Amino acid sequence: MTDGVPSCADAAVLVTALLPMRQRNALRVLLNKSNISPKEVAALDVRLIERAPGIGRKGIELIDNWLRSHGYQLSGPPCQQINRLQFQQRKQRRIEEAIELLRVCGYEVQKTGVQRTGT
Repeated sequence: MTDGVPSCADAAVLVTALLPMRQRNALRVLLNKSNISPKEVAALDVRLIERAPGIGRKGIELIDNWLRSHGYQLSGPPCQQINRLQFQQRKQRRIEEAIELLRVCGYEVQKTGVQRTGT
């Protein structure tokens, strides 16, 4: 900062300071830069951001709010709902494959409910 006027680097630090550290670091890794701007983040597809380590549903919401406060918004449709359904289907398929493997190996697999008894 010179004579009370912030430099471009100081302004970038101030802008990203409003974003929580976890999301800031994830976006820095995605962009491979130490200083990021809302414009650069808005250019990223939301699906790419969702796949970044440390970014979950709340992280996407924080990034979206941060972008909106600077006049930008996330681009592309969010895919978390689709991913959640695919995850459940893949999980069910893996369970079914594991049960089939146990049966092939001679084990008897029974479907039971969890019952808890009082002590």
